[in-house]
Amino acid sequence: MTDPRQNVAGLRFGAAGPIEYFHAAGMRLEVGESVVVQTSRGPELARVVIAPDQVVVNELGEERLRPILRLAAEEDLRRADELADRARELLPEARALAEETGLEGRVERAEFTLDGGRLTFLAGGEGGAGEREFTRRAGRRWGARAAVRRVGARERARLAGGYGICGRELCCSSWLTAFPAVSIRLAKDQELPLNPEKISGLCGRLLCCLSYEDEGYREMRRSLPRLGQRCSTPTGEGKVVALNVLRRRVTLNVDGQRVEVGERDLGLVVRWDPSSRGAAPPPAITREEALAQGLIEADEPAAEAVAAMPEAAPISLGGEGGRARSPRRRGRPRAGSGEGSANAPTGRVRRRPPGDRPAGGDGGPKAAGDGAKAEGQPRRRRRRRRRGRGGGAGDSA
Repeated sequence: MTDPRQNVAGLRFGAAGPIEYFHAAGMRLEVGESVVVQTSRGPELARVVIAPDQVVVNELGEERLRPILRLAAEEDLRRADELADRARELLPEARALAEETGLEGRVERAEFTLDGGRLTFLAGGEGGAGEREFTRRAGRRWGARAAVRRVGARERARLAGGYGICGRELCCSSWLTAFPAVSIRLAKDQELPLNPEKISGLCGRLLCCLSYEDEGYREMRRSLPRLGQRCSTPTGEGKVVALNVLRRRVTLNVDGQRVEVGERDLGLVVRWDPSSRGAAPPPAITREEALAQGLIEADEPAAEAVAAMPEAAPISLGGEGGRARSPRRRGRPRAGSGEGSANAPTGRVRRRPPGDRPAGGDGGPKAAGDGAKAEGQPRRRRRRRRRGRGGGAGDSA
């Protein structure tokens, strides 16, 4: 007896859209193969996305499934391409006909069945004004049985295609099988700006991707207090006024002051009763008490980690270990340039410029006026020094 699971295959019409299940009739199918199936509109071309051997549980029943007629041949693929080109060519004329007959909504796409006997127009809007006259004249014009199927805003965006604000192809036109239920609550829970231009897609509705991370945000919020939650702190009781779910930070209002608490202190230094938002919180405990009770593991504090580092060798700022050198600034004389300065480094010889030498030629102290002039004009003194160095033969004489 054939396993019922081996007779069910999942098919998809087009690049994206819902997956529909058909009876495989014992055929061995592989993912990606094209088949011809019988639908309510007639024979159509579909693509296998779930092979019969990939079905785990069949809860549909074989009697409710439509059959797969055969594997698509080259002639079927060529016929489908010709009909698709013909449908694209007649679309401008169909839109003009819709305006003449007063059809409500814009005609988005036209589709032929594989035998060319049925022509379906996908149009937006909800009303049926002018629909009967449009189908009658369209069927007479293109020699097929015409019908109009209404589509919503999201379905129109899927048919048109495009790129979202993320820079990638629209999910609905590339891989999404069904449109998720999205509400403004998802944007509020994720702390997104409630700006319609930032949280809406090309269809004008809320972004479908808001539902992708909703479960992750719910999981992270379970370990955080809620807005308005009463919390106990070492300085008194506070109330939660702001949350940052991704960074796991809580802002409390304690005696009129806003205090930001990180993940490290949540549940220990800051505690709350998760059963009720207005319930009295349990008393806060210190980290030492938490370590004693075994609530957290001991970690090395930063001060102890710094103290455990190897001590660096001391740096000598003078004497035998070295000499402290201050950066020399342009336009200022070097400190201790006088001969009688006590801060002059030992072991260094300075040549006295000829202009600063006393008239008697001895090594006596300089005149007060000469010293002030030297300090007031450092550039000129350096030039005299260079001239003195150039005339070293005269000094030695």
